[in-house]
Amino acid sequence: MIRPTAFAFLLSILVGCGGNSSNPAGAGPDKASELQDVGTMLQLAGGAKPASKLADLAKLEGNFPVAFAAIKSGEIVVNWGVKIPGEGDMASAPADVIAYEKKAATEGGVVLYLNGKTAKLTSNQFKAAKMAK
Repeated sequence: MIRPTAFAFLLSILVGCGGNSSNPAGAGPDKASELQDVGTMLQLAGGAKPASKLADLAKLEGNFPVAFAAIKSGEIVVNWGVKIPGEGDMASAPADVIAYEKKAATEGGVVLYLNGKTAKLTSNQFKAAKMAK
């Protein structure tokens, strides 16, 4: 027979495992994570000449399949041709938008800044945000 305290412990573990998450297990990365991956792709593909089109990121598709697919489908928009700062320079980079959810202009959405940070903006905040050039 299971003791009441052991039963309560087991029940608390089972209840805890079914938590309410906006990104349930197996659902893939959230938009902020996808945009972080886009930033990493742009940084890796950069070098002397920044990525200017999706084909410049093709060699990284295998490492970032979800982010690559989101750019390809138009779900994530990239401001192409912008030099991405190196990892050591990210903190001092401006908060200019380098990539964003397509719906950000009309419904609000997540954006990625040159400094590597992400933020969820309303459509009005997005319209006022400075785009990276």
